[in-house]
Amino acid sequence: MTGKFTGLAIAAVIAALALVNVALYDTPVDITPVASGKGHDGGPTSVAGSLQFPEAGDFSETFQRPLFTPTRRKFVLPPVAPSPEVAVAPVEPAPAPAPPEAPPAVAPSLLGISIHGGAAKALLRVAGSEAAVWYGSGDTVDGWRVSAIDKDQAVLERDGKLARIPLYPPWKNAPPPPPSEPQL
Repeated sequence: MTGKFTGLAIAAVIAALALVNVALYDTPVDITPVASGKGHDGGPTSVAGSLQFPEAGDFSETFQRPLFTPTRRKFVLPPVAPSPEVAVAPVEPAPAPAPPEAPPAVAPSLLGISIHGGAAKALLRVAGSEAAVWYGSGDTVDGWRVSAIDKDQAVLERDGKLARIPLYPPWKNAPPPPPSEPQL
């Protein structure tokens, strides 16, 4: 008997939900956009069903207090102390120092080497620059002339000085060589 009663209760609930679904299906839904609360002339609108937002007011007090400080006090600049007046006597200019010797030019850094069909190019970046450019033998980069490009280094020349720039610089803290195996 309880099984029939349970089945009858479930059927009644399903029928009631079906009736609610049919009733909601026949009910029209208002899909008009919500008015912003202001009319075209700037005054409040009186459209039925529209939301009316209260005026936000002036936020100047909120903006003057820093948000991420614990006290949230208004920021006040510290007072500037007046500079004392000092009598200035004319001073003879000191003799100009001798011009220092120009520091040695820094060679560009080598980022890559490309050898294709016998033509070698080096990817060089000038100090202080973000961009790198491919240069071939005989090209000039920042006053340096590319004199030779090998598979693992580029040779640059400037004012009779040579700079060999290895593609893979030597390690400053090289790991110790592996121990050799004793011969038997």
